[in-house]
Amino acid sequence: MAQYDALFEPLRIKDLVIRNRFLSTSHQPAYNEGGRPSERYIRYQIEKAKGGVGMAQCGGATCVAPENSFYYGQLDATTDAIIPHLRDLSERLHEQGAVCTIQLAHGGRRERWDLANWIAAVAPSPVREPVHKSFPREMEDWDIERVIHAFARAAWRCREGGFDGVEVSCQAGTLIQGFWSPDTNRRTDEYGGDLDDRMRFGLDVFRAVREAVGGDYVVGMRMPGDELIKEGLSPDDCRRIAATYAGSGLIDFVSVVGGIGKDHLNSAKLWPSLWLPNAAYLHLSSGIKAEIDIPVFHATRITDPVTAARAVEEGHLDMVGMTRAFIADPHFARKLREGREDDIRLCTGASYCLDTVLSGIGTKCIQNAATGREAVMPQIVPRAEGAKRRVVVAGAGPAGLEAARVSAERGHEVVLFERAGRVGGQVHYATKLGWRESIAGVHQWLEKQVRKQGVDIRLGTEATAEAVLAENPDIVVVATGGVPDLDWIDGWEHCVSTWDVLSGAVAVGADVLVYDGTGQHAAVSCAEELAAKGRQVRLVTPDTTLAMDLPYGDRVIFQKRFYEKEIPVIVDLQL
Repeated sequence: MAQYDALFEPLRIKDLVIRNRFLSTSHQPAYNEGGRPSERYIRYQIEKAKGGVGMAQCGGATCVAPENSFYYGQLDATTDAIIPHLRDLSERLHEQGAVCTIQLAHGGRRERWDLANWIAAVAPSPVREPVHKSFPREMEDWDIERVIHAFARAAWRCREGGFDGVEVSCQAGTLIQGFWSPDTNRRTDEYGGDLDDRMRFGLDVFRAVREAVGGDYVVGMRMPGDELIKEGLSPDDCRRIAATYAGSGLIDFVSVVGGIGKDHLNSAKLWPSLWLPNAAYLHLSSGIKAEIDIPVFHATRITDPVTAARAVEEGHLDMVGMTRAFIADPHFARKLREGREDDIRLCTGASYCLDTVLSGIGTKCIQNAATGREAVMPQIVPRAEGAKRRVVVAGAGPAGLEAARVSAERGHEVVLFERAGRVGGQVHYATKLGWRESIAGVHQWLEKQVRKQGVDIRLGTEATAEAVLAENPDIVVVATGGVPDLDWIDGWEHCVSTWDVLSGAVAVGADVLVYDGTGQHAAVSCAEELAAKGRQVRLVTPDTTLAMDLPYGDRVIFQKRFYEKEIPVIVDLQL
């Protein structure tokens, strides 16, 4: 346990004592209803508090002004109507021992005019935003005064709602960062020009917020450590901003990310998935921490306890943001404290949670079905009441393994058949592309758990009717998955599947045509893997772009890698 002691040291910010260094950073799972936290949202947050998180930052990108459109389920803090709902959430989090804050944001040019109140997006300068397709209106002096007041009122509502603090978003290309960045601020008045003047609007916001909530209340700022674009803020610029704001006495912590939501590719850099290494932006928080004397949080993809502990011990940060890790296992902190590190379901980095939010259907975890369903599917599986059953599961892919795990944890006797000589099923094909290999963590964790629970695993054994019936089962779970579907295309008998190629079952020649009829991961992964092996590859799709059914965060990364490997793509072509 000594290896992780640093993670369980309390942190004091003013009069606020946080029980450990585990931070669920501000994000929005899109479970809200009409701009208010639903019961589903509250249970989702409470589960992480039950699991031992020290600080639960809620309400990612909570709206402060009427031109903000809560287009992916944000909270709406533009009126006093939010206060009782915040009280309900904060009281229930406090009951579980967690400190809680709300993130306030004005989207600036990252807004849609045709949602919510149908008001045009505003920004420091009228620079088009390609993700939301907005042409923002340049803010006038009365806009600036109005938005500053809106931030202050929203912060006051959060305090009235019982939250321990607020975090103001100055990241992801939102309004305050829009003023900071030379890429989006073309003004010639006192709010534009050199960096000191570009910082003025944000400082005015924080002064108003501080006046509204008082000197004893915790106020923080989330900001980039580097905008990662040549036209934007450099690491030196970001360190100077952090030092200026920390030195003003207006803020109590800084939470650091990387990037700016300039376009689809740079938006993907804000929330990196498998394509970027674990803790890739840790150096940014470290650089800012060296410049300021208030606590520094880190808010980008740290997924394992070893990296988290090292980051705290070596002084790179004070609170370690592990939001996706807590989506995969909200009881991460509690299990680690109890010495049950092997029981932690580690985040694989697939970022299905983010993909589902961007797709408008609410956060879901690729490996933990209980996340977001806490009202009907408990994170901690209870023992079954009544007689012990004999359960036979056919198929040891992720679904079969999970069925076996849950059945065994409920106290039943489980037999698991798998025709292949290993567990994991189709996940093995997904891991063939090197930068996606960590997805193997899905079945690796499940295999450890079913073995720990004493499941009778029979590899290399097909679940025939005779074999299953011979076990005298009370319950049979069929989880044998699917098979490649080729016969939808004329001439399919001359084709091989992505399974055939990625598994190595079929040797391909020097010139390969990959036809993508699904718009998902399989075809683009196969094409990239073949190109990496020196094949001449072309990809054809009947869609208007490659990987069309993937969220933009995944799609743009594949596009980038295709450009780098010079893989030609022919779109809008039905073979």
